[in-house]
Amino acid sequence: MLDKLRAVFFSRLLRQTLAAQHRQRKAHTIGSAQSIGILFDASEEPDRRDVLEFEQKLKDMLPRKKVRLLGYVDSKHPLGQTLFAQFTQKELRWNGKPFGESIDTFVAEPFDLLLCLNKNEVPGLAWVAAAAPASMKIGTPTAWPNDLDMMLETPEDKGVQFFVDQLDHYLKKIIPSETHAATPAP
Repeated sequence: MLDKLRAVFFSRLLRQTLAAQHRQRKAHTIGSAQSIGILFDASEEPDRRDVLEFEQKLKDMLPRKKVRLLGYVDSKHPLGQTLFAQFTQKELRWNGKPFGESIDTFVAEPFDLLLCLNKNEVPGLAWVAAAAPASMKIGTPTAWPNDLDMMLETPEDKGVQFFVDQLDHYLKKIIPSETHAATPAP
């Protein structure tokens, strides 16, 4: 019963966050984005490893790009020293909204491209994705309200690497215009 009530309040919170969000939408590819934010569930070691490999690949391909990571750890305790910012269950309010310095820093960054790898539908990651003022947002489908510009559905048995491969495939088909920004959805 309490979980259903939390889900209702979280959906309401997301709708309010999205209504207050004013972002300038613009289509980007990996090549055209100068700053990239990656949200992910850092609870499992293989996912952490895949995301860190993807980050390194981006930095190797395009050394002047700024890439920031924010991972959610499904535990009350952080992982310790990591190569990415993280938040835990202790940094979630009763309604699922995350708080803390790592959240504030990530949400304040106006990324050109935001990637939300939220295959487990973590509420905190969904809220950060909704609150971030990124020009283009790409993620996995969730049951919650969102303002993602592109959703990539991946099979449950496929990991982060499959998402990255699909992302690369579809973003290569986008040709960003220098003169026209994407029009906002109604």
